[in-house]
Amino acid sequence: MTHTVLHDLRRAARLAICGATLLCVASSALAEAPLPRPRPSIADTFASSCTAPDPELAYAALPRSLREVRLRRMIGQLLVVSYSGTRPTDAGVLAARDAIAEGRIGGVLTFRHNIGSAADIAAVNASFAQASEELLPMIAVDQEGGVVMRVKPSEGAPATPSAAEVAATSPREAAATYAAMATRLAELGFTANFGPVVDLAVNPDNPVIAGYRRSYGNAPAVVADYARAFVAAHRSSGVGTALKHFPGHGSSTDDSHDRAIDLTPTWRRAEMAPFRTLIATGEADMVMAGHLTLDGITGPDGLPASLSPQAIDGFLRETLCFGGVVVSDDLAMNAVSSRWDAATAVRMMIEAGGDVALLSLPSGQGLSTVDAIIDDLAERAAASRAFADRIRHAYARVAHHKLDLAETPAPAVGTREAQASLAR
Repeated sequence: MTHTVLHDLRRAARLAICGATLLCVASSALAEAPLPRPRPSIADTFASSCTAPDPELAYAALPRSLREVRLRRMIGQLLVVSYSGTRPTDAGVLAARDAIAEGRIGGVLTFRHNIGSAADIAAVNASFAQASEELLPMIAVDQEGGVVMRVKPSEGAPATPSAAEVAATSPREAAATYAAMATRLAELGFTANFGPVVDLAVNPDNPVIAGYRRSYGNAPAVVADYARAFVAAHRSSGVGTALKHFPGHGSSTDDSHDRAIDLTPTWRRAEMAPFRTLIATGEADMVMAGHLTLDGITGPDGLPASLSPQAIDGFLRETLCFGGVVVSDDLAMNAVSSRWDAATAVRMMIEAGGDVALLSLPSGQGLSTVDAIIDDLAERAAASRAFADRIRHAYARVAHHKLDLAETPAPAVGTREAQASLAR
């Protein structure tokens, strides 16, 4: 064998040995490398060391007179409904006032069609407040600022910019803006304002949040800071607030007024941060659960957050340790009403751990829908001790919320305006 052939054979052998060695080293490195870890669940991401409040203790802490009310009156406290009329002598206003006095409802929703003048709304709200002395009714309005203002400047409200415009000002200016709004709402007799919006403006094409400039921005810390100014101003005036729309509506591509929205393709974990922050610091009076589904939050059954045990009991109560009031978005919205009747939707909300059902009543049906709901829930409670406990616990959270607000000296309800309206 020639020298050249031997050289070539020895070279080929060395290459084979080297190749085998490299393969062994590579195989060994792969064997020692950690396998990719699964992404933490949303609950794991936001889990904390807090302890979920005990609803039975909350019920036990109520004054005896509030613990001993009949179950049907407890159910009534969980219902906040629309009404018709603009003056205290209108039939719809009188019917709502009587329903409050009888304990059939715990409050009312004020819409644009209820607004006449500042004097009228002050008089109407005063009549509602006087109908229930031990627990003030929830006299609620959507008064965010910008395009979402049920009460306009011509009707006695200050001109309030949208959330996006407020976020362009300093925190001190924001505090002054919201102080003017909250003071005036209290003077007009409102006890709840369904805001602030803490949805992140992560989708500039969002038709219901960014499209109307209802968000303070896309940075969670900024949104929490300006929402904090909104909450603090209202608390100082004895007006409750509700963070909305849990678990976050800012990335959606549709409007939940039309149908239930699946957030899963678009939602980002940062959208939960403002809720967690404000709950952890005790700055959430209420949280509004939206008609929104999201894998990892609402479960595999297709229920929206407003009706989902996994979202309310599992996430808001257990993971975020929220012991305050969970209020549904309007259950008359098509996202819910196209699938369930009102009584079923309210029952599902309570079973999920929710507290206050918002409901726009069908035109012409008056309060008959309310009575049907109360009958349905009372029958269910009679058959199930667990469901009766759900009602008691929700009632306790609502009652504590109202008692807390009542401790804050609020501006006098527009007495002069109310008297002027009544005198006409």
